[in-house]
Amino acid sequence: MQLGRADAPVPVANTSPTDLKSAVLAWLEPQVTPKRLRHILAVEALAIALARQHQVDPQQAAQAALLHDLAKHFPPAQLLAMAQEAGIPLDDTLVAAPQLLHAEVGAIVARDIFGITDPAVLDAIRHHTLGAPEMSPLSCVVFLADSLEPGRGNTPELASLRDLSQRNLYLAIAETSTYVIQRLLITRRLIHPRTVLTRNWALQQVSRSGENDNHCNLD
Repeated sequence: MQLGRADAPVPVANTSPTDLKSAVLAWLEPQVTPKRLRHILAVEALAIALARQHQVDPQQAAQAALLHDLAKHFPPAQLLAMAQEAGIPLDDTLVAAPQLLHAEVGAIVARDIFGITDPAVLDAIRHHTLGAPEMSPLSCVVFLADSLEPGRGNTPELASLRDLSQRNLYLAIAETSTYVIQRLLITRRLIHPRTVLTRNWALQQVSRSGENDNHCNLD
């Protein structure tokens, strides 16, 4: 399956983080807009900060964030074809809105073009859009960084979520998922069930930990 500008794979084992970043940005530049590149770099910066705050490996966070949107600008037909080829289950929502597949297809590109084999990093790429119940702290960090980087806006709701993300990882996942669901409802867009399942799972994690935080209330 054609992956866009499919240069020879970049072996990660002997590649420094700086060299990998240069290779990724060079691969992305002809395929995505300058705005998308700014978003990717902002997600990388926030993911590193959140990782340090929540005792997650910053290098894994930086790598997953840098690679998270590799397939963002793939055409819908290509996303569907690559997902089918990889055996990714396709439900009605994914078929109707193939751009939701860019996260899972992006993990394929990260593996096949950039040689990423770390399962935690690949999962963080897969989960950055819809989330997933039982996702790792690394996946939580990248999910939040993608949703809350400064380029997303400066509303009071986003400011509150950014503050919460520094203090309570799972509550931030629940509240950010709620925020996303509310925006999708307002704009009459499809909501994938996994986003709801992610919200419910995160709320259960908060309940089990007894660390509820009333500072962020988006109702």
